[in-house]
Formats: sequence, C-alpha cells, structure tokens
Amino acid sequence: YSQHVEHQSLYWLRYYSQISFSPTIQWNNEIDNRRFFNPDVENQLIINSHLHYSWQKWDVGAGMTFSWIFAQKPELNYNFAIMELRPFAEVSHEQPIGKVYLQNRIRLDNRFLQNNPEISVWEQSYYILRIRYRAQVTIPLKKDDNEISKISLRLSDEIMFNTKENVFDQNRIDVTLDFYVNKNISVEPGYVYLYQHRLKLDEYFSRNVIRFSLIHRISLY
Repeated sequence: YSQHVEHQSLYWLRYYSQISFSPTIQWNNEIDNRRFFNPDVENQLIINSHLHYSWQKWDVGAGMTFSWIFAQKPELNYNFAIMELRPFAEVSHEQPIGKVYLQNRIRLDNRFLQNNPEISVWEQSYYILRIRYRAQVTIPLKKDDNEISKISLRLSDEIMFNTKENVFDQNRIDVTLDFYVNKNISVEPGYVYLYQHRLKLDEYFSRNVIRFSLIHRISLY
C-alpha cells in the first residue's frame, strides 16, 4: 500500500502589520496571498486579525482568520472558492539561551469550513478543531550599536493535528531571514516545506514554498 503524494511548488506573498498600543498590548493584521508557480494559479487567500498581550516571557493572543481556498491542484480548473472562518487562540513562551531565543507556541484553530458552495459558511459549515504546536529558534546574525538585531535567522517546525477525520493534518518546516530596514519596516525572505494530509481524503501534498513577507510596525505610545 502506498500513499498518493502530490508534489507542488508555490510562492506566498505576505503583508503583516503590528500596531502597538502599549509595551504589552499589540494588534496584528495579516494578508497572505498564496499561488502556484506553474501554472500561476491562486491557491489560497488568508486574512488574519488578532490581539496580543505580552507579560515577561509569555504572550497570549486571540483573533479571527478568514480563508478562501481556490485550486488545490493548479492543473485543474475551479469554479468557486471554499471559505473558512477560523477563530483561534494561542499562547507562546520565549526563552533566551545564550545568544539565541527559543520559542514554544500552542495554537487552537476552531475551523468552520464551507461544505456547500451554494450555502454561505455563515449559514452552514463543517466544524473541526485543529491543535498546533510550533518550536522556533531565532539566531541574531548582526546587531547595531545599540545591540538591536538588524539581521536574524529564524528556524521553526510546526506540527498540526485534527480532533476528528485525519488526525495528522500537516508538518511545516520554515527557514527565514529577517532584515530590518529601519525600526518600523523589515523584510523576510524564506523557504517553507510542508507535508499535508488532505482532510477526509487519502491524499497528501508535499509542497515547496518560497515566501516573502513585509513587516510594518506602528507604535501608538
């Protein structure tokens, strides 16, 4: 018995804003556009909005994700997008170890998936809870005269499980370089590898992703 695995290449373009109301309260908003390389077809559009409270080495956050899933296989046509509403909550802890920073994060995704293209997800949906655990290491590579990191390397591995259907959802490995243009703007080119089990199907995706992010920090205090 062998699993059917689809090998795919994608690129993700992301804008991420961080609005700080105080040293401990932050509102984050994100737009993530995901497309296949060849052919250049839309895969997914994701919008996140979440509020965070930080205290010492801990951070807790909660918010909402809006997701539109288009083509899962770029060679096949699609006639509609499947919408998902995803209220979520997370907690993370970051610990410095020498010159590097180790972060552990747990996130709970409450996924409400549109199961009929003729009926709005707001009226009818399929619910599944997804549990995510991520381990992440941040390594400063270059600092300025004030010992503030200007360039850093971030490595992470995140595994996700569902509470029903296929228990294993996906594993995601991420390698990212962070370049600070100034205190408000940074750019993050990176590579993501993800191995995903399609929900309710005996099919897997092996995806190589090139990602580029623009991070915009706004301080209101």
